[in-house]
Amino acid sequence: MIYNYHMYQCNNCGQTSPQEVGKCFNCDEWNSFEIVKENTKNGTSKNSLPEVEQLNKIQVDKSERFSTQISEIDRVLGGGMILGSSILIGGEPGIGKSTLALQLSHLAKEDFKVLYISGEESLKQIKMRADRLKVNPDELFVLSDNNLDSIENQVRSIRPKLLIVDSIHTIESKNLESFPGSISQLKICAQDLSSLSKELNFTLILVAHITKEGTIAGPKLLEHLVDTVLYFEKVDSDDLRILRTSKNRFGATDEIGIFKMKDTGLDEVRDPAGLFITKDQKSYSGSIISSSHEGTRPILLEIQSLVSKPTQSFGKRYVNGIDFNRAVMLVAILEKHYNIRLSDKDIFISLTNGMKAKDTSVDLGVIASIISSFENIAIPSTIAFMGEVGLSGEIKKIANIDKRVSEISRLGFDSCVIPSDSEKNISKKFKGLKIISIRNIKELKSFF
Repeated sequence: MIYNYHMYQCNNCGQTSPQEVGKCFNCDEWNSFEIVKENTKNGTSKNSLPEVEQLNKIQVDKSERFSTQISEIDRVLGGGMILGSSILIGGEPGIGKSTLALQLSHLAKEDFKVLYISGEESLKQIKMRADRLKVNPDELFVLSDNNLDSIENQVRSIRPKLLIVDSIHTIESKNLESFPGSISQLKICAQDLSSLSKELNFTLILVAHITKEGTIAGPKLLEHLVDTVLYFEKVDSDDLRILRTSKNRFGATDEIGIFKMKDTGLDEVRDPAGLFITKDQKSYSGSIISSSHEGTRPILLEIQSLVSKPTQSFGKRYVNGIDFNRAVMLVAILEKHYNIRLSDKDIFISLTNGMKAKDTSVDLGVIASIISSFENIAIPSTIAFMGEVGLSGEIKKIANIDKRVSEISRLGFDSCVIPSDSEKNISKKFKGLKIISIRNIKELKSFF
């Protein structure tokens, strides 16, 4: 049996309906539904069934993964790009998404064509940017167009190994009546390009805008359609950029890539261990050095706390760089097991240089910085603190202690405070570095 049907979708929230409705029953928006597709369904015949294969008989070519020749990007992607995969890169306007995408075009060579498509810039503008970035390989093709059908025709004609679309929010399908960037357009364009990348076995990079909340603009389905989702972020330092993984089907999601923005483009920061700490040798109350393990490498962080009189009748908490709820929990642990009253104080906690840390090994550093500010006693900047803190005030064992301590020693610190349970995992002694192991936050009193 053959029949046609329409599907309607809300432009505001993405809710679908088999029939047109005046008011969206999900977000309450009026007159927001539009036709998103018209399909013809057929009864499935035996001849139309997809081919089934045994998993252990499928041959995988090692050349399916290739290096981008930019080590920080390879690190984030898990060793390089995969042919047939799709990558979504999101970030704020002006942060350097287009610069990053165009720099990846340097991969173009005789047997590796790259097609760079811009829906925002003219060909002359792309050329001017490429000259500034010194990206001008012979096999780099550029196209200024936003028509999905035209793009697909060019891809089938050129057969690139890497397709870059900047940005997906400017591409439109003429089969839809909605504007570029609408939910239905984003869904169809991303879906068609992703399917094409698997059919022709090329890598697809989609550049995307983000909302004021910091997420990819458009339906969540957009992130489900691709294999990898990367966020390009700016830290407080004007020239530093961080590339984070939100989703990766072919690698870990806890790696970060660090870059420095220059006039000639993005430069890799291959040794970021001490990049986010103050180089000033002077010590200040409330300032503590700790270590966070980002993917496969440790990075030292500077934690600053300020404990002050409340601006209202009760104390408030202001947190930047670590999870707010975890910070509140650490303050409660400190009150309970260190016997200092903080409920009537305003407490400000921040990681310097705009860094963010999910690693719970910074707990001990946060607690030490709060005590330092409360007592108004400065801890020497040559001491580092690291350890996860439990609800009973105990210091828990942390992973990768050997790498952390090695990095602390390399950067010239003279003391390192670690959990007692982690000391046995340090494989060697580090010259000039004193290891101080503690079991409970009460033992921090020896520093104040």
